[in-house]
Order: sequence, then structure tokens, then C-alpha cells
Amino acid sequence: MRAFLALARTALRQQMQYRSAALAGVATQLAFGFLYASVYQAFYAGGSGQGDLTLAQTVGYVWLSQGTYRMMPWSGLRDIDAMMRDGRIAFELVRPRDLFSMWYGRAMSLRTAPLLINLPLVLLAALLLPGDFRLRLALPMLPLGALSLLLGMLVSAAMTTILTGTYFWTVSGQGINRFLPMIGSFLAGNILPLGLLPAGLREALRLLPFASMLDAPLRILIGAVDVGAALQVVGLQLFWLVVLAALGRAVVGAGARKCMVQGG
Repeated sequence: MRAFLALARTALRQQMQYRSAALAGVATQLAFGFLYASVYQAFYAGGSGQGDLTLAQTVGYVWLSQGTYRMMPWSGLRDIDAMMRDGRIAFELVRPRDLFSMWYGRAMSLRTAPLLINLPLVLLAALLLPGDFRLRLALPMLPLGALSLLLGMLVSAAMTTILTGTYFWTVSGQGINRFLPMIGSFLAGNILPLGLLPAGLREALRLLPFASMLDAPLRILIGAVDVGAALQVVGLQLFWLVVLAALGRAVVGAGARKCMVQGG
């Protein structure tokens, strides 16, 4: 565990070095937040609003999704993809540490660093906005929302590790890095809040692991669910965390056993 935490801290410090790029990303996310909030205000004003979210909750969902945008598993660990192609993966395989734990720790840092920079700045700006653009959080639900957000990050890190493990079977990770994250972003509610989809579809999508990464904590934070429903959401997140962690360990372990490095 000490080695795992040390590796996670080191990877987190590396990610935090790119603060200027992160601040530029925050400006972009604020611009898109204004755009999406304006679209949804027109959507509700035209009488088209439906689903299980009010306008205020939808606007809050937009701002929170912008702040947690980079928490989604957009790709596996890109340096591992490069190592697979040039043979340096041999150094990873001979380290006297559990390979899945090492990669999971790095994936966790990869998802945490942008959250520590982006989310507070986006929240600060959104809380100070006037009128219907203001972010409104459900204060009594903040402890459960924070727990759910942490679990969402851990589920996302598990999915990132699974993506990384698939590199053992591919010539390049570009294919899965482009396909799965975009599909997953929609399924998680990052492109369109799941609460605006038809009832049967949104309930089905909320059972998938992608919703546990983003939709679940956001619904709790904006007060779209009561305490009982929030506890069920957290329970589902814990279920997917266990399942994806076990699957990731199986994928990485099977890939490491079959991997052969030639040359020298």
C-alpha cells in the first residue's frame, strides 16, 4: 500500500505541473457551460422540458459536468501505449510490484489532478453567476455527493486501467482510445444529461458503469434524488467499482502472461 500511495502521489505531482494548460481548459469549459445553459433555458422556455430534472437542476448538471469533464476515462495510459510499441514494456513487467496496482494508481492520479484544478474554479465562477445561470447545489446532500464523486473517480480509474490492459492485444491503442471514450461520454451524461432522455432509456443507462462515473454524483449534488435514492446510487457505484477492478486485474494479468518482448 505504501508503494501504491507513493506512486499515486508521484503521478499526481507530474499531472499538476501543467497548470497553465489546465487554466486554459477551465476558460473553455466556462464558455461551453454558458452555451449549454443558454440552450437548455431556451429548451425549457419553449415548453420542451421533460424528464426528471428541473431547469435549475439541468443548469447545475451542466456546470458540474464541465468541472468534472476530464474525470472521464478518455484514454488509457498513453505512455504504456508507447511502451508496448517500442519494447519498453519489459521494464514495467519486471518491476517487483503488482502491475495492476501500479497502473491503477497512475490512472487514479490522472483522473484526480484535473479535478483538483478544474472543479473548484468552475464551481466558484458558476456560484457567482446571476439568475438562471447560477449553480445551485443541494447543501444537505453535499457529503453523499462528495462520496459519490470520489467513487465516480475510482470507477473511472478502473475503466482507464482496463483500457490500458487492452494494449497487450492491439497494435496501437488509438482505436479504442477514440471509440470507447466518446460512446462512454454519452452514456455517462457528459454530452446530454441522462435525466432529459425518455424514462425507460435513462433508467437503463443509469444501470451501466458509465453513469456511475458522472451522472450518479451529479444527480446527488444538484438534489435530483432524495437520501434513500442517493444511497442506492452509491451502492451501485460500489458494485461497479468492485466489478471493474476485478475485470481490470484479470485483463492486465492475462496480458502480462502472454506478452513477449523481442530484441535487446
